[in-house]
Amino acid sequence: MATVRQHLSTHAITILTHRSNPHFVNPAHAELFIQTLFRYREAGKFRLHAFVAMPDHVHILITPAPDISTPKCIQLIKGGYSNAIRQHILGEVWHSGYHEHRIRDIGDFIAQTRYIAANPARKGLNDCRHVHTNFPEQLDTLPAYFHASC
Repeated sequence: MATVRQHLSTHAITILTHRSNPHFVNPAHAELFIQTLFRYREAGKFRLHAFVAMPDHVHILITPAPDISTPKCIQLIKGGYSNAIRQHILGEVWHSGYHEHRIRDIGDFIAQTRYIAANPARKGLNDCRHVHTNFPEQLDTLPAYFHASC
């Protein structure tokens, strides 16, 4: 089977929990979700630029690997987390879809990164530990293709 290579693009993704269940209020759930993100990042499935686990949704900013589509990345994240959490809970975790915003330029990248980082404070969660700003050494930098357009 031939490998499909796609044009590199970065996406801000929002994924809701099933029926807006406050699933990630449980710190162990949020930490397992973050471990799932890092596991797929380390496997080279995508570059991870920003994330936050809110009580009833998550935001992520990713650049899929050249041979992996954005929907496949979402499938890996949702499926990988669902599989890992099945040992602890029964029932659905995720809403069936997701919202995707393709990052247009460096300004959009910076705005989305800031939006994700500020999301907990906007919702009154000032002590949120499950945001990318607490993991700076484990994040990927600005995608190289933005540097070429600066």
